[in-house]
Amino acid sequence: METNIKLMVVLGKLNRVFLERLSKNLEALNMPISAYPMLAHLNDVGRAKTQKLGEVAVITSGSITHMVNKLIKLGYVKKVVDEKDKRITWVELTSFGQETFDSVHKQHMEFLESLLEDFSYEEKHAFIDQIKHFGKTIEKKEV
Repeated sequence: METNIKLMVVLGKLNRVFLERLSKNLEALNMPISAYPMLAHLNDVGRAKTQKLGEVAVITSGSITHMVNKLIKLGYVKKVVDEKDKRITWVELTSFGQETFDSVHKQHMEFLESLLEDFSYEEKHAFIDQIKHFGKTIEKKEV
Protein backbone atom coordinates (compact mmCIF):
# COMPACT_ATOMS: atom_id res chain seq x y z
CA MET A 1 0.00 0.00 0.00
CA GLU A 2 1.29 3.46 -0.87
CA THR A 3 2.64 5.36 2.17
CA ASN A 4 0.22 8.29 1.92
CA ILE A 5 -2.79 6.00 1.66
CA LYS A 6 -1.48 3.91 4.56
CA LEU A 7 -1.09 7.09 6.65
CA MET A 8 -4.64 8.15 5.77
CA VAL A 9 -6.03 4.74 6.77
CA VAL A 10 -4.00 4.50 10.00
CA LEU A 11 -4.89 8.04 11.17
CA GLY A 12 -8.54 7.47 10.28
CA LYS A 13 -8.65 4.21 12.22
CA LEU A 14 -6.85 5.73 15.21
CA ASN A 15 -9.31 8.62 15.27
CA ARG A 16 -12.31 6.28 15.01
CA VAL A 17 -11.10 3.85 17.69
CA PHE A 18 -9.97 6.58 20.09
CA LEU A 19 -13.22 8.55 19.82
CA GLU A 20 -15.24 5.35 20.09
CA ARG A 21 -13.53 4.43 23.37
CA LEU A 22 -13.95 7.94 24.77
CA SER A 23 -17.57 8.05 23.66
CA LYS A 24 -18.38 4.70 25.27
CA ASN A 25 -16.79 5.81 28.54
CA LEU A 26 -18.70 9.10 28.58
CA GLU A 27 -21.89 7.22 27.68
CA ALA A 28 -21.31 4.90 30.65
CA LEU A 29 -20.99 8.05 32.79
CA ASN A 30 -24.31 9.36 31.34
CA MET A 31 -22.58 12.20 29.51
CA PRO A 32 -23.12 12.78 25.77
CA ILE A 33 -19.74 13.07 24.01
CA SER A 34 -20.77 16.36 22.37
CA ALA A 35 -21.70 17.83 25.77
CA TYR A 36 -18.41 17.02 27.47
CA PRO A 37 -16.18 19.51 25.58
CA MET A 38 -18.79 22.25 26.04
CA LEU A 39 -18.99 21.67 29.80
CA ALA A 40 -15.19 21.48 29.98
CA HIS A 41 -14.93 24.82 28.17
CA LEU A 42 -17.49 26.43 30.48
CA ASN A 43 -15.61 25.00 33.44
CA ASP A 44 -12.43 26.69 32.17
CA VAL A 45 -13.84 30.08 31.12
CA GLY A 46 -16.92 30.53 33.30
CA ARG A 47 -19.33 31.53 30.55
CA ALA A 48 -19.45 31.50 26.76
CA LYS A 49 -21.62 32.39 23.81
CA THR A 50 -23.50 29.59 22.09
CA GLN A 51 -21.44 29.95 18.91
CA LYS A 52 -18.16 29.40 20.80
CA LEU A 53 -19.58 26.23 22.39
CA GLY A 54 -20.38 24.94 18.91
CA GLU A 55 -16.78 25.55 17.84
CA VAL A 56 -15.44 23.80 20.94
CA ALA A 57 -17.68 20.76 20.42
CA VAL A 58 -17.14 20.82 16.64
CA ILE A 59 -20.85 20.76 15.83
CA THR A 60 -22.89 22.76 13.34
CA SER A 61 -24.67 25.98 14.26
CA GLY A 62 -28.01 24.21 13.77
CA SER A 63 -27.09 21.48 16.22
CA ILE A 64 -25.61 23.76 18.87
CA THR A 65 -28.95 25.34 19.79
CA HIS A 66 -30.46 21.88 20.19
CA MET A 67 -27.50 20.73 22.32
CA VAL A 68 -27.57 23.80 24.58
CA ASN A 69 -31.33 23.34 25.07
CA LYS A 70 -30.70 19.70 25.96
CA LEU A 71 -28.09 20.75 28.53
CA ILE A 72 -30.56 23.28 29.97
CA LYS A 73 -33.21 20.52 30.28
CA LEU A 74 -30.66 18.32 32.07
CA GLY A 75 -29.98 21.20 34.46
CA TYR A 76 -26.28 21.44 33.50
CA VAL A 77 -26.33 24.98 32.11
CA LYS A 78 -28.40 28.14 32.11
CA LYS A 79 -28.66 31.12 29.79
CA VAL A 80 -27.89 34.54 31.22
CA VAL A 81 -28.54 37.84 29.44
CA ASP A 82 -25.55 40.19 29.51
CA GLU A 83 -26.09 43.04 31.97
CA LYS A 84 -24.49 45.69 29.73
CA ASP A 85 -25.67 44.48 26.31
CA LYS A 86 -29.09 42.82 26.40
CA ARG A 87 -28.52 41.44 22.88
CA ILE A 88 -25.85 39.06 24.22
CA THR A 89 -26.80 35.81 25.91
CA TRP A 90 -24.21 33.81 27.82
CA VAL A 91 -24.29 30.12 28.69
CA GLU A 92 -23.03 29.23 32.17
CA LEU A 93 -22.74 26.07 34.24
CA THR A 94 -25.31 25.64 36.98
CA SER A 95 -24.11 24.37 40.36
CA PHE A 96 -25.57 20.95 39.41
CA GLY A 97 -23.75 21.15 36.08
CA GLN A 98 -20.50 21.97 37.85
CA GLU A 99 -20.91 19.04 40.27
CA THR A 100 -21.78 16.69 37.42
CA PHE A 101 -18.88 17.87 35.28
CA ASP A 102 -16.41 17.56 38.18
CA SER A 103 -17.51 13.98 38.84
CA VAL A 104 -17.55 12.93 35.18
CA HIS A 105 -14.27 14.71 34.44
CA LYS A 106 -12.46 12.96 37.29
CA GLN A 107 -13.66 9.54 36.15
CA HIS A 108 -13.07 10.31 32.47
CA MET A 109 -9.48 11.43 33.14
CA GLU A 110 -8.87 8.19 35.06
CA PHE A 111 -10.20 6.27 32.05
CA LEU A 112 -8.02 8.28 29.65
CA GLU A 113 -4.99 7.63 31.85
CA SER A 114 -5.66 3.87 31.75
CA LEU A 115 -6.24 4.01 27.99
CA LEU A 116 -2.85 5.63 27.41
CA GLU A 117 -0.83 4.04 30.22
CA ASP A 118 1.19 1.84 27.83
CA PHE A 119 2.80 4.90 26.25
CA SER A 120 5.66 6.76 27.88
CA TYR A 121 5.68 10.50 28.48
CA GLU A 122 8.29 10.83 25.73
CA GLU A 123 6.23 8.78 23.25
CA LYS A 124 3.14 10.87 23.94
CA HIS A 125 4.98 14.15 23.45
CA ALA A 126 6.75 12.96 20.31
CA PHE A 127 3.36 11.91 18.90
CA ILE A 128 1.80 15.26 19.86
CA ASP A 129 4.64 17.11 18.12
CA GLN A 130 4.30 14.98 14.98
CA ILE A 131 0.52 15.40 14.80
CA LYS A 132 0.87 19.18 15.30
CA HIS A 133 3.48 19.31 12.56
CA PHE A 134 1.26 17.34 10.17
CA GLY A 135 -1.79 19.46 11.04
CA LYS A 136 -0.06 22.82 10.62
CA THR A 137 1.57 21.75 7.37
CA ILE A 138 -1.68 20.42 5.90
CA GLU A 139 -3.61 23.52 7.04
CA LYS A 140 -1.29 25.71 4.96
CA LYS A 141 -2.23 23.87 1.77
CA GLU A 142 -4.94 25.26 -0.48
CA VAL A 143 -7.92 23.00 -1.10
